[in-house]
Amino acid sequence: CDKFCSYCVVPSTRGPEQSRSPREILSEVKVLADQGVKEVTLLGQTVNSYKHTQDGKLYRLSDLLYLINEVEGINRIKFVTSYPKDMTTDLLEAIRDLPKATRYLHVPLQHGCNDVLKVMKRGYTVEDYREMMQRVNEILPGCSVSSDFIVGHPGETEESHQLSLESIREFRFKNSFIFKYSERPGTKAAERFKDEIPDEVKKRRNNEMLDVQNQISEEDNAGFIGKQVEVLVEGPSKSAQKAIEASLAEQLVGRSNCDRIVVFDGNPRLAGSLATVEIFDVTPTTLIGGIVTKEFQHNAGSSLPILQ
Repeated sequence: CDKFCSYCVVPSTRGPEQSRSPREILSEVKVLADQGVKEVTLLGQTVNSYKHTQDGKLYRLSDLLYLINEVEGINRIKFVTSYPKDMTTDLLEAIRDLPKATRYLHVPLQHGCNDVLKVMKRGYTVEDYREMMQRVNEILPGCSVSSDFIVGHPGETEESHQLSLESIREFRFKNSFIFKYSERPGTKAAERFKDEIPDEVKKRRNNEMLDVQNQISEEDNAGFIGKQVEVLVEGPSKSAQKAIEASLAEQLVGRSNCDRIVVFDGNPRLAGSLATVEIFDVTPTTLIGGIVTKEFQHNAGSSLPILQ
């Protein structure tokens, strides 16, 4: 990573950004597809800053998505984590135009106060993030966006904490990963600032952030009730111990194209397939539904019905 945020040890411990060649990545994806993998996730600390010159051509992340979209057997392509200032229009348009690209972005805001973002050395303002979100909403309506936040960072006040709460309400993140600040030796924040905010204050602010985020998540998830979503089935859910009467059905879990967790009852053999699920209930973290009957291809020679 080349960003050098004041609280983070990654640039000093793992070194500068390096982008693997498109040829190498594409070869690995094809091997995974041959092994039956249906979804690939491209990983990087700031993955949307990907760039690599191959055979005299500069490839960016949007170009990489186009290449992977052509790989037979792959149904979904995701990437994490993204940096706000590197969220280019060509990347958003690639997600819009490619059927296998998921409409989900993980783009950490980290804080809702410009003064704290400056102390964090994040390199952008809340206004910059707002402009990015406007482009996301214009080009990718319905796209889910998740965020990271740090509470209790040096320089955070009650007033700036309230701005973080307001940012969750404004941007309506699908979910947020919220962390209490802890001093990391070797970081600029540890060198320049004392960790003076009491742990009980950090814990309270953390819980307040979670409460607001859970409310937003459940409100937005409720918009899926009565709708059908396409789900890439991962397999039995954690609570799938209870069989449904005499059938082979049990509770399965998968993810929608906008990365929402979906649970429903169905045949365990659905793992790895795409299924249509109608949503009838929600929690802040999960869509709950029933599978819509259809045929799915189990192997080259047979098709099996999906259980309702």
